[in-house]
Amino acid sequence: MRVVLVRHAQSENNALRAPGIDHPDRVADPGLTPKGSRQVEWLRARFAREREAHARVRVVTSPMRRAMLTALGVCAGLGTRGTVDARAHEHGGCFEGARGDGADGAMGRRGMTTDEIAREFGSHIDAPETMREGWWDPRRGCETVEEAQRRGARFAEWLWERARAMGRGERDASDIIIVSHGMFIDILLKTLFASPRTTGKQGALFCSENACVHSLYFDVGEDGECVGLSVFNDVSHIPEEDRSGGSVDGLSEAYTNEGSA
Repeated sequence: MRVVLVRHAQSENNALRAPGIDHPDRVADPGLTPKGSRQVEWLRARFAREREAHARVRVVTSPMRRAMLTALGVCAGLGTRGTVDARAHEHGGCFEGARGDGADGAMGRRGMTTDEIAREFGSHIDAPETMREGWWDPRRGCETVEEAQRRGARFAEWLWERARAMGRGERDASDIIIVSHGMFIDILLKTLFASPRTTGKQGALFCSENACVHSLYFDVGEDGECVGLSVFNDVSHIPEEDRSGGSVDGLSEAYTNEGSA
């Protein structure tokens, strides 16, 4: 089973001079910058060229606006529809403010609802009925790194379950393209490759530039299971002047200060 990971294009929060959770201009669910919109077009062109190679594909996207705006380009290029999967959201969830601010710390926001997604993205993206009231519980405030790591482990196991079902012939073979976020991709890859997952300062990071592509292959057989990383942080489809993101400092800050990458 082939799994393609795509980081969202440059968001308005990404473009802040210091895009941490305590920045006064940070918003809970940002859109894309003009550069980010151009990155989406480069992704659309890439996947249009690869349409034949992804003849059988499922596209899933984080419920965050920046990811869905990016998924529009992927889906348009492939000529297919995508589905929102709330498990693929960025660390922290949908929130405003910083942990420790005020009486209760960061303030949670519900995120986009099924109907709101249908109005804005319905031409290419479907959202489940379970998101009628939004996808994030505002009472949670900001998700911790440890909570995000447990979610990443569950997501990794879901991918393995799909690969095993394909191996048994219980599910038709198909690629999965997942449009997600820098920190969640780092957590997912660390889980899959048994790299140390700690809170705070990280000893190693899988850094993703905006609108990059990673490609994984899950092999399931009688002699055991293996996952291979065949393509990492590929931005060859984006001209140099339109590239952004992927810094170690930015991802490290997200862990050390519980921020959204």
